[in-house]
Amino acid sequence: MTLSLASLRPHSADEMTLGALRHEIDLLDDQMLALFQRRLALADRVGRAKDAPSGPHLPLRPDREAAVLARMTAGARPDRARAVEGLWREIVGWGLARQTETQVRVWAPDGSGRAVDAARRRFGQAATLVESPDAEAALAFAAEGKGVAVLALNADHPWWLGLRSDWSDLRVFDGCGRSAPRALAVGRIDPASLAVGRRVTVSSGGADFGPGAGRWGLATHRGWTLSLVDAAVPMERVDGLVGTVP
Repeated sequence: MTLSLASLRPHSADEMTLGALRHEIDLLDDQMLALFQRRLALADRVGRAKDAPSGPHLPLRPDREAAVLARMTAGARPDRARAVEGLWREIVGWGLARQTETQVRVWAPDGSGRAVDAARRRFGQAATLVESPDAEAALAFAAEGKGVAVLALNADHPWWLGLRSDWSDLRVFDGCGRSAPRALAVGRIDPASLAVGRRVTVSSGGADFGPGAGRWGLATHRGWTLSLVDAAVPMERVDGLVGTVP
């Protein structure tokens, strides 16, 4: 075997330190892989332990997902919270995929792909995302209980008005976007499984949520307003409540 001159020279302290760091990363990768596979195995057991889904609702638990995510990000350093959130979205998504395939229809009329990107961040790589030709097709898909729909908030199409009428079986269960929601996720979700958070309301005059309740308008159409309301009001208590955004 022929040795090169480079292999004969002594390693610098920086090279030795880098080698040690890479070795430590390799060890952590091995541990993370083992733990992730254990988590997937537990997800299998959870899926088998659940009662068979009954009624019209999807077997999704936005409240459980939000609680897990909140616990993880609360334990992360502030400068790492976004990375932790992204990682746990993927982990939760792959765990859910062991129990049921998540089908997502995305309506993004502006063609920018922002709603698609936001949906991918929310549901992870395990979900099957398909762009919908129109809002009605996405809503119909969700209403049939085949999966969920993510619809962009677009000034030219007030699809959200239908949540009070034609699509009243659907519930908003999350918002997709970094700060304010650019799109809303809807599905046949059990109201008892909605996450704690801001209430989503569709109203023509503004429902009374009590003193001090903050309100943020998301879209308007002919006197109707889609809003987020910071009030812990039960879903059945106020007319026009159509879901929650954690």
